[in-house]
Amino acid sequence: MLLVLIGLLDRHEQEITAGLSRIYQRYLASQADPSSNPRARAAIEAERAVVGRGRQVAMTETFQDQPKLVGTGAVGSANQGMAVALSADGNTAIVGGPGANNADRDRPASIGPAGAAWVFTQSGGVWRQQAKLVGTTSEYGGGLWSQGASVAVSADGNTAIVGGPSDNRTTGAAWVFTRSSDGWTQHGNKLVGSGAGEAALPPGQGMCVAVSADGKTAIVGGWRTDGVWVFTRSGSGWTQQGKKLIGTGAVGNARQGMSVALSTDGNTAIVGGWSDNSKTGAAWVFTRSGGIWTQQGKKLVGTDALGSARQGMSVALSADGNTAIVGGPGDNPWDRSVPFGLGAAGAAWVFTRSGGVWTQQNKLVSTGAVGRLGTSIALSADGNIAIVGGFAEDGGVALVFTRGGGQWTQDKRLVGTGAIGKSAPSVALSTDGSVVILGASNDNGGVGAAWVFTRSGGYWSQDKHLVGSGAAKAVPSASVDSSVDMVGRSNDNSGAGAATVFTQRGGGSDSQELARPSAPSDPAVSFEE
Repeated sequence: MLLVLIGLLDRHEQEITAGLSRIYQRYLASQADPSSNPRARAAIEAERAVVGRGRQVAMTETFQDQPKLVGTGAVGSANQGMAVALSADGNTAIVGGPGANNADRDRPASIGPAGAAWVFTQSGGVWRQQAKLVGTTSEYGGGLWSQGASVAVSADGNTAIVGGPSDNRTTGAAWVFTRSSDGWTQHGNKLVGSGAGEAALPPGQGMCVAVSADGKTAIVGGWRTDGVWVFTRSGSGWTQQGKKLIGTGAVGNARQGMSVALSTDGNTAIVGGWSDNSKTGAAWVFTRSGGIWTQQGKKLVGTDALGSARQGMSVALSADGNTAIVGGPGDNPWDRSVPFGLGAAGAAWVFTRSGGVWTQQNKLVSTGAVGRLGTSIALSADGNIAIVGGFAEDGGVALVFTRGGGQWTQDKRLVGTGAIGKSAPSVALSTDGSVVILGASNDNGGVGAAWVFTRSGGYWSQDKHLVGSGAAKAVPSASVDSSVDMVGRSNDNSGAGAATVFTQRGGGSDSQELARPSAPSDPAVSFEE
């Protein structure tokens, strides 16, 4: 079974509206909105897919439409679905919601929206909300990117990391949560990397996050000043490992740290920098040996790029780190097959590693009317299945590509149905490529949502629509662990942010919300029933 998690949020092109009119065999998730901009991270580890609300996902095979999941306990426009992630088995999903607007008036305007993330779990085909996560000591920094702007989850679904790049006046931070028999609790203090350096702009740490399979290595991107920070876990706390990583060979302000991904063992990292060389974009690979990180080879730049491709807007790695995919949603702005208003056609480049040397294998492009392909991407553990998010006229879409004999072909097209309003999709994929989650942060006036798709016997079916309770505005970013899904809300609780955990088990869905701090200095994280 393949699980994919797709989040929808208008991170960059909120003005995009329109409907999809040229998909021949399209199946839409209920309550999904056709107009949104896919811009979220995708991680792949198991057999499920979650789709965030706001845009539509279409497929060439039959779907079974089930209710979307929306986390409870949201406050205002949570933008659930801005970021999404899945456990390896596809049974736990996390959905981020860092929305910019919030109806919670108990939190001073000067503090701003908190944001959040929701965790969902599934069992016996039924999804239930398990928790809403909100990190402590959150400080408002302005804008959309509160907690839930990015999310990631370990292979077993028991460790989650939630990024909030607007924290503390956009210095940014990330929060780690762990799950035990007692529920979800924050693990240590929020993560803020040192050595950001002097710059006109704060680093915005937490715009992207990734975590190793065992949950003991985390990487946090800070795109505004170029660089990423690596943290390792020991006992009850986290420690920064070495200095921040900055790739060499950059031309101009590359914006390194806009996207990140880790191999299963946490020893290979890829970092995207979409603005490198006049927005051609690039990606850098780093490897760890004996606790020391070094850049591996030169920066990766896909060939045959057309115009300002913005390569590195999204990145993903296979489990062994030997296959990498780099999204470039700005590629080919002159493609006349792209519907008006969707901008460039977009593309994704696949690279493979052998003996420490990286070689381009393919450039992936859409065979249909899709714009900004590569806004979000995900890879299966073996690197043979890729989920690439983009725009269609009626919303976000996710294209499924498969590899055989070193060649890539477009296999399916996914569009979530039942969306309400516009959203860009974020995507995540389970390790075996049988489950996909699609997020849409602007769905239903910014409440946001996510959809789960599963594949069995060559057929895809929409499994569930996830919407965390108690949400304000959820944001679509994605990572995958097939047994756990997490949904983040950046705008929840006026800037503090939160997350909701959903669990799936025979016949229904349960949710557990982690309480928001009443003030940025509040040190406690608790559960709200």
